[in-house]
Amino acid sequence: MNKNLKLALFLLGATVFNIVLMFVFIIAIFLVASRLMGDNPNPVVFQVVLFVGFIASIVVTFLIYGKVMKWLQAKYNLEQHFPQLFKKKK
Repeated sequence: MNKNLKLALFLLGATVFNIVLMFVFIIAIFLVASRLMGDNPNPVVFQVVLFVGFIASIVVTFLIYGKVMKWLQAKYNLEQHFPQLFKKKK
């Protein structure tokens, strides 16, 4: 398996991980918001809570993704397994 194929598979796996993590947070926030609002929620407040929860899930997912990628890079020394995507300017 060459370096380009390893990189493509890693990026595909990382993207799937990121999307699944985001969906988990979105569903969790939706469930928590629906539990907190009760049987007869105010539609405007519910929409605001969902919007803020959606933005919060994106931010939390981004932070977790960054930490996991740094941890994987440190643990497995990924720089030696993948080609350099962006060449440094001379």
